[in-house]
Amino acid sequence: MTMDAAAEALDCSRQKVWRIEKGLVPVRVVDARAMCALYRVSDPMREIVAGLAKETRARGWWHSYGDVVPSWFSLYVGLESSASLIRRYDAELIPGLLQTREYATELFRRKNPTMRAEDREKLVEVRLQRQGILVRRLPPAPTLRVVLSEAVLRRTIPIVGRWFGSCATCSTWPRCRP
Repeated sequence: MTMDAAAEALDCSRQKVWRIEKGLVPVRVVDARAMCALYRVSDPMREIVAGLAKETRARGWWHSYGDVVPSWFSLYVGLESSASLIRRYDAELIPGLLQTREYATELFRRKNPTMRAEDREKLVEVRLQRQGILVRRLPPAPTLRVVLSEAVLRRTIPIVGRWFGSCATCSTWPRCRP
């Protein structure tokens, strides 16, 4: 179906359909339901989409960190916190959901050496708070499956050795499989 045909069937502009499909604007539940009906989405998936549409209006916990968190990151963290399964492959760095405070601090310091220490600490706090989804009880924590390149473990970041200890802790979490 073309975007023009979808816009006509939904009785809205082509630009509105485009902005919604690209995730550039919050979507109203009524629009999400109408689009799901038009696109013949299965009933279970319709409920998921409607639930996500409700959440797009709510401000997430990360908004309290202000301007240090980029606007594009809101969608990512929102989807991540709604996920039941997260799969990652990383060839360069340890994924944010598994980083220690020291590792994240060093990464942000290397990425932007001129960043103020307060801003760097806020970014580290956001990264660490994201990890809370892995140990939450309700809704159930997502299953996290990670594949790392050997190069990740051989990086010249001196604190990688301490990360191994944190992996041992992660492996005791209910939804983590070593």
